[in-house]
Amino acid sequence: MSPRRVGPAVALALTSACGTYSLVRPAETMPAGRVELSAGLAASQLGEANTVLHAAVAVTDDVEVLAQNEVWNSFAEVRYGVLHEKPNGVSLAVGVGGGRAITLISAVGDALDSDDADAGAAGVFEVAVGKRLDRVDLTVGNRTFYQFGGGFVMSSTRAAVRFAIADSFGLMLEGGGTVHAPIDALDVSLFIGEGSAGFWIGF
Repeated sequence: MSPRRVGPAVALALTSACGTYSLVRPAETMPAGRVELSAGLAASQLGEANTVLHAAVAVTDDVEVLAQNEVWNSFAEVRYGVLHEKPNGVSLAVGVGGGRAITLISAVGDALDSDDADAGAAGVFEVAVGKRLDRVDLTVGNRTFYQFGGGFVMSSTRAAVRFAIADSFGLMLEGGGTVHAPIDALDVSLFIGEGSAGFWIGF
């Protein structure tokens, strides 16, 4: 497929779907046995908003399992805490997983009008680094999705702030964006600005 043919499809797909990939969790992994639930809204420069639903369980102090849904995007991930605020002074986590992901430029040809044309099975890799300041977590992270079968990549980068109002409740704010790119036509890659806000509870 030539870039010229992909171009018009990009414009049409952008008017019909919105895909966001909120970070939600900070770089610091939770203590073993802790559970966290989060909910919120994610919006893009396209003027659409998605609900964000997220759950995480700490298997050990270093390993947590999470699941996330943002309407079109649903995935599960295992994260490992490479560095922790104590004693390293900074947090670093990496994760791998898979699920169903959407790209705004995969609907091409006869499938252009199908809601299912944009989404497909995908693998995900995450890296996040952060700093904890008392009750505030500052995080910068990236999740990159590779959509199997279609050869598309979605690379989402976020800067996030989480406020712990209490030990088991807080608020989160994020800003950043996602690059949507077909592997064989990188010159038609798109950057979509996005942001999200919500709350979390832990127990």
